Amino acid sequence: MKLHILGAIALAFATAGHVQADDRRTAAAFYFHSFTKSACGFNMTAESAEKAAATLGMSNFHDPFFPAVTAVCTEVKKGNKSKVIEIQVRDSHNALRKVTLEKAKWWQ
Repeated sequence: MKLHILGAIALAFATAGHVQADDRRTAAAFYFHSFTKSACGFNMTAESAEKAAATLGMSNFHDPFFPAVTAVCTEVKKGNKSKVIEIQVRDSHNALRKVTLEKAKWWQ
């Protein structure tokens, strides 16, 4: 019986840790969206920001965050006015990833 209780406690801690990791990714997606909007004026959809955070392995302000913001700003400064921007950035495991970001409507 004690082994079952110990297993249940371990499962509860593992689940809590997993939820916490997802919260960090959601926060990273929010800050990625905010930084690109304020730095270079690219207002992406929330879904695009979450997809980019998941693809690049963003969990805080480490490696893939600032290179991704820089890549978006570079595309915008080139004069890319399309509804979709494609960037290539190295992810948290140093693999080159291609991410497609969709521009949000003006009211979003």
